[in-house]
Amino acid sequence: MRVWSLVSQKGGSGKTTLAIHLAIAAQLKGEVVSIIDLDPQRSAEQWADMREARTGSDEPTVVHGTAPSLDAMLRSARDSGTDLVVIDTPPAVDRSMIFAAAAADIVIVPTRTDIFDKFSLVETLDYLKRIGSLGKAVVVLSSPSKDEAQRDIVRRVVTKDFGARLLAVAIENQPELALALADGRALIESAPRKAAAKVMQKLYGEIAAIDAQVAASARRTA
Repeated sequence: MRVWSLVSQKGGSGKTTLAIHLAIAAQLKGEVVSIIDLDPQRSAEQWADMREARTGSDEPTVVHGTAPSLDAMLRSARDSGTDLVVIDTPPAVDRSMIFAAAAADIVIVPTRTDIFDKFSLVETLDYLKRIGSLGKAVVVLSSPSKDEAQRDIVRRVVTKDFGARLLAVAIENQPELALALADGRALIESAPRKAAAKVMQKLYGEIAAIDAQVAASARRTA
């Protein structure tokens, strides 16, 4: 079983939208997927209730939990045959972020490119470094600016200042992705030919490829 945790201490980065779309993308590839929602707002869990009411689908499994219950929830997911767990966390540096990052095979950090998100990105990556999870972090641009100078600032922070990995695929049209969820389906289900859906599929593919490399490396050194 693989674990992907989404973390960012700033709200509005699109963590929950990304978590759901990645989970659906994995499910469409035939994987058994669970989402653990550690955010007290329970947005992912509420979306799952709406999804079941509107589409009749109770997959992927979405359950709400707390940091202290995370280990038990992961054991339960593993015992039930889950292939991938996606963990959504609150926009804060707290125990949820620490536990989710520690449990993850891949830590996904979504960020926008404005100055306030840059400040938050630095703090998030610094915290991951301090808890020993920076090496498994990947950063994805969420609703990226067309200003190449702003993108260069983020690239420098991620790759030069912290030595982390910036994903090649950037999320396009975040509002369209979020709006699609209102029908209980991800955009890659409801309109897979749309540009934003194709980008999300490519993003899933990039993260899955990195995760496969990490898993292979772990097996070689085991």
